[in-house]
Amino acid sequence: MADITGLIAGLPFCPDIVTPAADRQMLELIVSHLVGIPGHNRRAGNNPLWMALATTGVQTFLGDLTMLTEEDIMNLKMQPTRALPNPPIMHKHKTVIVIAAYHHYSQQKGASIDMRLFPVKLFDHFYILFTATMRKSFCGK
Repeated sequence: MADITGLIAGLPFCPDIVTPAADRQMLELIVSHLVGIPGHNRRAGNNPLWMALATTGVQTFLGDLTMLTEEDIMNLKMQPTRALPNPPIMHKHKTVIVIAAYHHYSQQKGASIDMRLFPVKLFDHFYILFTATMRKSFCGK
């Protein structure tokens, strides 16, 4: 089991000034490592979520993606592609949870965290806790 406390303590802060290139890199890395859309699918232009984000003008993590609400993300129109005739709704859910994790840990650390170095193990831990909490609120248990 991962040392969650150590992972949280080791979260890096964003630099005082985040360049547009670094912000784009954050988006690409979280979509690849945390949401689970490989880079070759994004570059080939055959991932429905990536295409929907581009259509809405999302090009960066801090500047664009974090400005979307859960409702905005869940309402993204994902068109089927030859590679994915049935776009996976799970990518939208994971994107919502990435933003929730970013806000949660940034608030805990008292500063914006650099998502380029966000540990997958910490995301997996947050994902499990988040979904368990949501299940309890829906099921009343």
